[in-house]
Amino acid sequence: MKSTSTLLAYPQLIAEIHRLSQEGQSGTIFITSDDGHLVRIILNDGGITYLAFDAKYYRDDAIPFIKSIKFGRLQFTEGLIETVQKAPLPNSEEIFQLLMNSPEPINIKAPRQAILLNLNEAVEQIKNALAVYIGPFALIVCEEYIDKVGSINTTDDIWSMINVVASEIENTDDRRLFQTQIKTEMNILD
Repeated sequence: MKSTSTLLAYPQLIAEIHRLSQEGQSGTIFITSDDGHLVRIILNDGGITYLAFDAKYYRDDAIPFIKSIKFGRLQFTEGLIETVQKAPLPNSEEIFQLLMNSPEPINIKAPRQAILLNLNEAVEQIKNALAVYIGPFALIVCEEYIDKVGSINTTDDIWSMINVVASEIENTDDRRLFQTQIKTEMNILD
């Protein structure tokens, strides 16, 4: 695993991704932006086979949002992690051209509001799913968790909430089933 703890400017991030691609690497690149967004790029023998921005934008739809990043931290994990996309991506060189030369990046403030609305819906979904296992106590457990952490602002926060509130389910098999089902329903299994 190669990673950097220092913030890299967008051109440096793209240069590092391009270097890994040119070396024919296989693995997953994670970029955590300085404003809390997550980019995931999968390389297979140097070719880009998957692109995602947060858990909402995929394929070439993610490119304008990726371009909105000013600074970020990059982590590369070697080894191919298969992720299926509904349609193929353009070739890697076309993707790099789009990342460097396409029109201005999208202003992500409006989509971020939509993401926050989706996170609120996700919290409600967790409450309802947990209630199947522990009854009305689920509402109290979830509200106490949110009070403790302050707020739910990212998909990582949702992931943490699922894992913490799942501990209230006494039966180990039921706990695992709850975690798997809710993460699958929310499409955040990673």
